[in-house]
Amino acid sequence: MQSGFLVWFRQIVYFCTLNPIMMRKTTLSIITVFACALFIACTSQPKTTAEKIDTLKQQVLTDRQSLQGLEDKDFAQLQKDFVLCDSLLQHLSQKQVDASFEQLNLTQAYLLQFKEVKPVMNKKMEYVVQQLDNLKSDAESHYLSDSLALIYLETETKVADTIHAQVEYFQDRFKSCQKSLNNLKKSNLKR
Repeated sequence: MQSGFLVWFRQIVYFCTLNPIMMRKTTLSIITVFACALFIACTSQPKTTAEKIDTLKQQVLTDRQSLQGLEDKDFAQLQKDFVLCDSLLQHLSQKQVDASFEQLNLTQAYLLQFKEVKPVMNKKMEYVVQQLDNLKSDAESHYLSDSLALIYLETETKVADTIHAQVEYFQDRFKSCQKSLNNLKKSNLKR
């Protein structure tokens, strides 16, 4: 008795020999399927718990650098531009002030939100890094089983993903506020 795969394969070969165009298409399809399977099999995904922990720790450290960059570069520039645009309001007509006021309020709200949230985010990042270091140590010393370590890792991953989303949120908001303030500066300085 032949296996189902061999029967299927023989039927395809027989069908393809009847139609040369179909044979080329089938050959290309088979090559594509094998290439995709090989690509998927060869992609490097963390295999051990320690590698998964290291990958997550690297994500948190990268987010910490991004958050610091937001504070050092984007936040400082946004504050300067906010003060400049706010000072320009006194030289504008009421109609121009009304048009600018909403964007300035929004920018101020994001600046205040960032000031309040950043210290909390920093503490969370420090805590997650410490937890990941402890988790890796416990997993490598077999104090925790791999399954229990993965449960703890999942918890830390949720916290790290939340932090990452917050960093992306502020990057996006600061970028859009900076764009709006630049437009306000350009339009108001021309007048």
